[in-house]
Formats: sequence, C-alpha cells, structure tokens
Amino acid sequence: MHLFSLFFSSICLQIRRAEFTNYIGNKNKSNISLGLIICGLLYSTGAYSNQHTQTVESQLTEMKIADHNEAAWRAFNISTVENYIIPAYATLAESNSQLHATTQAFCQSLKPSSEAQVELNLKSAKDAFHQSMDAWQYIQNVNFGPIEIAMRSHSIQFWPDKKNHIGKQLLKLISDKDPSALMANAFENASVSVKGLPAIERLLFNDELFGAFENKTFSCDVLVGISRYLMNTSTSLHDEWKFTMLPQFKDAKQLDGYFEDDIDAATSLLKTLVEPIEVIRDLKLQRPLGSQFEKVKFKRFESWRSERSLKNIKLNIQSLETLFIGTPAKNKGLQLLLSDNEYQAIKENFNKVLNNIEQIESPLKISVLTPSGYQSAEALVASLTVLHVNLETAITHNGIRLGFNSRDGD
Repeated sequence: MHLFSLFFSSICLQIRRAEFTNYIGNKNKSNISLGLIICGLLYSTGAYSNQHTQTVESQLTEMKIADHNEAAWRAFNISTVENYIIPAYATLAESNSQLHATTQAFCQSLKPSSEAQVELNLKSAKDAFHQSMDAWQYIQNVNFGPIEIAMRSHSIQFWPDKKNHIGKQLLKLISDKDPSALMANAFENASVSVKGLPAIERLLFNDELFGAFENKTFSCDVLVGISRYLMNTSTSLHDEWKFTMLPQFKDAKQLDGYFEDDIDAATSLLKTLVEPIEVIRDLKLQRPLGSQFEKVKFKRFESWRSERSLKNIKLNIQSLETLFIGTPAKNKGLQLLLSDNEYQAIKENFNKVLNNIEQIESPLKISVLTPSGYQSAEALVASLTVLHVNLETAITHNGIRLGFNSRDGD
C-alpha cells in the first residue's frame, strides 16, 4: 500500500508541475482539473488503505502481546478463581447459613419470649443480615458463570428497585398467607424481588420495630423462607464454582468448554474488575446524588434502610483491589502482567478512592444532605472515574480488549 500511494503521488506531482509551468496549454486546463480530482481520489484511497492496514497491524500487535503472555494469564485465571472467587462464595454460603439459623431462632422465640428477649433476638438477626450483605458485596462484581443461571444475581439482590416491586410483591406474599408458597420448590418460582437480601432488609429494618412479627405472624415465616433460599442458593454457587467452573479455567481450551481459550477466560475475569466501577459510580452514587445538591434522592441509595450504603461501596472497592493486587501469600494479581508504572499508578488510584470514602460520614443518606458531604461524594465519583479509565487503558495496552459492556443498552 505504501508503494501504491507513492506511485500515484508521483503522477499527481507531475500534473501539478504541468499546470504551474504552463507545460500544457490553456485548452487542456479542464483535463488538468480532472486529473487532479482523480489523483485526489486515488490518494485518499491509498491513505485509507494505509490507515486500515495500520489499524489491523495495531490489533494484531495487541493480540500478540496477550498471546505471548498466555501462560501468565492462565496462572492469573486459576489463582484468581482458587484464591479469590471460591473463598468469597464460601464466605457467602457460610454467612447465609448463619442468617437462616438466626432468623429461625428469632421467629421461634417470638411468642413465649419477653419483649427484651425478642429485641435481643431481632438484633442478632440484623447482625446476621449485615454479615450476609458484607459477603455479598464482596463478590457482587462476579456477574458471569453460575450466578447467571435462573437470574440468581437478581434473586440475591433485586436492585435498583425503581418501581417498588419488592414492596408490592412482599406485601402480596404476606397478605396471601399461603404456606405452600414458601415451600422450597414453590419459592424457587417466586418473584426475584422477594427472594433476596433487600426483602429481608425491609422485614428486619421496619419502622415499626416488631410490627411485622407480632405473635409470629406469616411475615416471620416469609423471613425464614427467604433466608433458606439464600442459604441454598449461595451453597450451590460455591459448589458450582469449585467443581464446575474451576476445571474450565484449568483447561480453557477444552472442547465445548465455557471459554475459547485462556485469553477469553482472562477477559471474563477482567470485566469483573473494570465494569463494576461504573456500577458503583453511576448507580450507587450519581443516580441518588442527582445533577446538583438540591436534587438528592437518598432513597435511591443501595441499602439505605439499614444505613450501610457507604459500607457497601467500601467493600466493593476493597474486593476489586484484592482482585487487582492478589493475595500476597498465594498470588500476585496483575503485578506480573502490567508494567510497573501501570501497576503502581492503579494502586495509587485505589488508595485515592478508599481515602475519599473515609472522608464521607456514614450514613451516606444523611451526609449527602449537607454541602460538604455532597462535595465529598462528588470527589469520590471523580476518583472512581480516574480508576476506571486507568484500569481499562492498562488492560488494553496488554492486549486484552474487554469489548461489550454488559451495562450497555440498560
């Protein structure tokens, strides 16, 4: 293509010389103009061809960078699943098992117990809820694999709930008082909005402290039914990652496997590192903050009833940082795959985000109603943007193209 452009550039140069030196008479000026137009088209064609060739070459170079490090990416993949994802799902399963046991104990003790004992049992149930939500927020970013089956991600946490589906469906479930609807097989087919942690949050953090559970009403049966579903679901997720997904990462090229190769597997994991930053920024912060201070809508914050909106964000970032850095005793995260400058810059970005979180007073729903709290939240938004851009750029430089964003078109 370079020779093509050089050849026609030479011809065009001769025509321009002919025009300016009157080498051809006036009667041929129209021919000169036509020649110049043709040369312009040919030159543009050559330039486009060169540009296209350079683009293809650039893409091939990026592919070669990733392919060259395929063994390193395979090691990163396996280590991430073994030391980050599977342990996190184990913690989620354990927390939800404890939540189920605690809600059972709370409901069983309602009728014969004193109000003080009921209050103590309710506190234990709330504490168990917080532990389950902690565990979920830590692994919430992993949005592929077993979690996609039967909409389990939405079932564990239906959020954002823009049309109050949780309130409507929960009220219907309680009002119907149909015990068969709470049986394990039947509850699997219930609305995703009433099967998860936000529904439990509404039941436990009710403005009327014992209103929903007085005399062991059907509300408490619903609470136990939801916690049982969460226990069973999180246990299944852990087992499926351990026994089904891990082998896929150990042999990513297996016939009819989940991935095409190790680079494809790495891309799925890296999406769980990069894309959630947009979710935190756009949904967990910017949407409730609105376009200006006067337009804050605190009820749009995640988990605002239990006053843990800011804690959720902190756990999200700490989890992503662990995925990026790795667990020092077992793996190095992305340290061996990125350049030292890229790695150190992104580590500083994570520190900046966490420092900005520390500058905001909890609960978030109260602090953003003050000018200083709102400004601190905006500073957090800005630091999240920088982190997202630098992460995506560094990963692209190393030959991994994240491609389609699962949030596109939402």
